[in-house]
Amino acid sequence: MRFPKASFLAPLLATLLMTMSGYAQSVRGTILGTITDESGAVIRGAKVTVHHVSTGLVRSEMSNDGGEYSLPQLPVGLYTVDVEQTGFKKAERTNV
Repeated sequence: MRFPKASFLAPLLATLLMTMSGYAQSVRGTILGTITDESGAVIRGAKVTVHHVSTGLVRSEMSNDGGEYSLPQLPVGLYTVDVEQTGFKKAERTNV
């Protein structure tokens, strides 16, 4: 079996990589984090709500057993993030 010369493969590989990089670009993002109390203990089952400032889009997620949450595939922009859990004061972060 004969393989093509390396001089042929280099431009082909460069072309493929440039073509594939175009597909990797996205106009979406993810807001994620871990909910903890003042002592650093994780808070599970907290409701995390994000509000897209410009469009009014609202999405919610509950934190898992490790206090973690993830809201993927969000349109790029500024968000307000609210966190609510029974027994705790509501927390809000703006310009996320």
